[in-house]
Amino acid sequence: MTMFKKYLGKFNDWALCLVLIPLINTINYHLTYSKITWDWYTYTTYFIDTATGFICWWLIRKTIDYLDKKIPYEEALGKRLMIQLISTTLIVQGFIILSTESINFLFGEGPIPIEFYTYNLFIFFIWILVLNGIYIGIYFYVEWKNTKLLREKDKELRQKGFEVLFGKTIKNIDFENISLFYVADGITYLKTNQNRDYSLDISLNQIKLKLPEELFFRINRKFIINRHFILGYKKEINGKLLVNLDKGQIEMQDQIISRITAPEFKRWFSTPALHN
Repeated sequence: MTMFKKYLGKFNDWALCLVLIPLINTINYHLTYSKITWDWYTYTTYFIDTATGFICWWLIRKTIDYLDKKIPYEEALGKRLMIQLISTTLIVQGFIILSTESINFLFGEGPIPIEFYTYNLFIFFIWILVLNGIYIGIYFYVEWKNTKLLREKDKELRQKGFEVLFGKTIKNIDFENISLFYVADGITYLKTNQNRDYSLDISLNQIKLKLPEELFFRINRKFIINRHFILGYKKEINGKLLVNLDKGQIEMQDQIISRITAPEFKRWFSTPALHN
């Protein structure tokens, strides 16, 4: 599933554009012409312009979809916004010029007025910005909503702590007192800040579901690590990351994060944790 589909979620942008594109075209007609006579010629050009609008919207949508895979917002926001605005503008304006010149060549009776290149293309540029703004707004709204839900869930989890079996009794360990969960020799362990280990009878996959996501991250198959145990990270070859751990707290080697997991980790690590 692409990032584009993730942040749109259940939002039906197809339905939005079925309404928005004809509306934009109608506004353009009133901005372009002081007096409109609705005859067969006007209806024909209106239909062609509306169809062109849908194609332009589709081009913007596909460009954003492509950029979501190559340059996600969370990796380089400024760079992504600049590339998105420039690329959608060039692609859409190029298509409008090419299609207009082609239609005029086939059915026109003279050259296209210079106003098309000075006034009309400027109006189209404004609408390109509007459509970009809609999709950028959708992304950040969904991100804000998901973050809010996640923090509410994490806050509830943090009040409970993590249950371990200590002898014949069940003990709750505060999440702030847990440095990591790890697997060694096929056994899963919890390690506290005091360097004490508790064996667990569940897998890391099951443990992850019981943890506040803002505090813990599964960096690879063997380790789920608490945020406070991570000092930072640096880039390695092939897009991998080397995570620097707090050696003064627990003696443990720095860990490698794969290229696939790296974007998610950077997004997680850059998001501030809640405080009780």
